[in-house]
Amino acid sequence: MALTVENGTGLANADSYYTLSAARAAAISLGISLPSDDSVAEAAMRNGFRYVNGFESSFSGYRLTSTQSGSFPRVESYRCYGRNQIDIAEDEIPADIKTAQMMAAVEYGKGTEIMPVNNGLSISSNEVVGAVKQSYFDNGKTGKTIEITQAVDAMASLMCIGGGFTMRTNRV
Repeated sequence: MALTVENGTGLANADSYYTLSAARAAAISLGISLPSDDSVAEAAMRNGFRYVNGFESSFSGYRLTSTQSGSFPRVESYRCYGRNQIDIAEDEIPADIKTAQMMAAVEYGKGTEIMPVNNGLSISSNEVVGAVKQSYFDNGKTGKTIEITQAVDAMASLMCIGGGFTMRTNRV
């Protein structure tokens, strides 16, 4: 099933910020790649969409519509470059978000388990003599969500994270 790409109007059924062909081209330009099978690559892109939207509480502004499926487009949103804040148009899907989605999709496409569903421990032995005693072995999983640092770095200017208190002011 083809991706439904957000066009800046706040689509309720969007599942991507990028077309698959544009995401593939962007990945290749960075020396990385999405899966060659289109259906696998599209699933990775949908997961990348979900991943970047998980950072919505860090983005400035608020959703354009209450029914849109993604974090963008946004109203009163801006990029932060130090103390500079540059407005993002209400119908704009920032390139940073597209890049972050593509970076996350590359990881999902590799089969990286981004959000494990267990605590990473597997029972090695179980002994019941009076009190219960269990021991665990390390199965290589941490049981914690993996941060895709390349995606987070791509969104840094949109998250306006920094030290100290800042307040946005507008000249009237």
